Amino acid sequence: MMASTWSRYHFLTQRFSLDLLLSLVLTLTWPFTVTGGAAILKGEVGGNVTFHCSGKSVKNIDLLYLQRDNVFVNGYYESKKVPATWNNTKFDRNTSSVFMDNLKVSHSGEYKCHIRYKDEQHINEDSITLSVTAKYSRPLFSPPVCSEETQNCQTTCTSNNGYPESSMIVQAIVTSTNETIRQIWQHVKSVSSPNPSTFLYNITTAVSYNCSNGEIKFSCSVGDVTSDEFSVCAHQDQRSSDIVIMTAICILVVVVVMIAGVLCWRRRTGGSMRLERVNTNEAVEISLCEKNGEKEAA
Repeated sequence: MMASTWSRYHFLTQRFSLDLLLSLVLTLTWPFTVTGGAAILKGEVGGNVTFHCSGKSVKNIDLLYLQRDNVFVNGYYESKKVPATWNNTKFDRNTSSVFMDNLKVSHSGEYKCHIRYKDEQHINEDSITLSVTAKYSRPLFSPPVCSEETQNCQTTCTSNNGYPESSMIVQAIVTSTNETIRQIWQHVKSVSSPNPSTFLYNITTAVSYNCSNGEIKFSCSVGDVTSDEFSVCAHQDQRSSDIVIMTAICILVVVVVMIAGVLCWRRRTGGSMRLERVNTNEAVEISLCEKNGEKEAA
């Protein structure tokens, strides 16, 4: 009887130990996470991207969550109702992918796909890094402001709504009497400022130059976007030509006036001498006639 009782006690104790050990194993091994590789996804502001989370059969998925910083974005749970999803996302169960549109800079960051298959107890985790960029607008030049005394001028080139922050490059084509030189213009000062709500950057670059050397053609670029060529100081060459033409006209007018004055003076001087000569001859003839008349009377 005692042997039977001890045997039963030993069996129950062993059974309890096995159950405890199994529960500990299950607690430690389910659910555990298997981390996969990291992927990079690129998009543009206003555009869309698709997060592809599953590489296996989509029919065998029990749970699929797309999260960012432990915040649920969108997904699927076969046995439960999923939390509220982001308004700009849609989950496609046929492809186990999450579609995201109307992208913003604030959507950039690391996302994680949590997937559990029906035939597996663990959860697979894949990381996807989303990078959202924005192409800068085509740069535009402002009308130049110049000093007439020193011929020093300044203009600005502006490009808006780009991301990430970038720098502006200004190129110049300087035309001299002997050659044409293309160079990166160094006399610039750039200021970039982000929009507090969209995080997009606006870049304005001030360009300083002097018009004493003639025409200069500027262009500015941000990334792969370049402005049209902007010509400055061309009016200086035109002004010089105008000055030469006006000087020539003035000289011509002075010469014509001088010639006209000389001709008028000669005409006046020649007419008076002729009159004097005519008057002298008439006086001589009158005196001769008078003398002849006196002789005939005698």
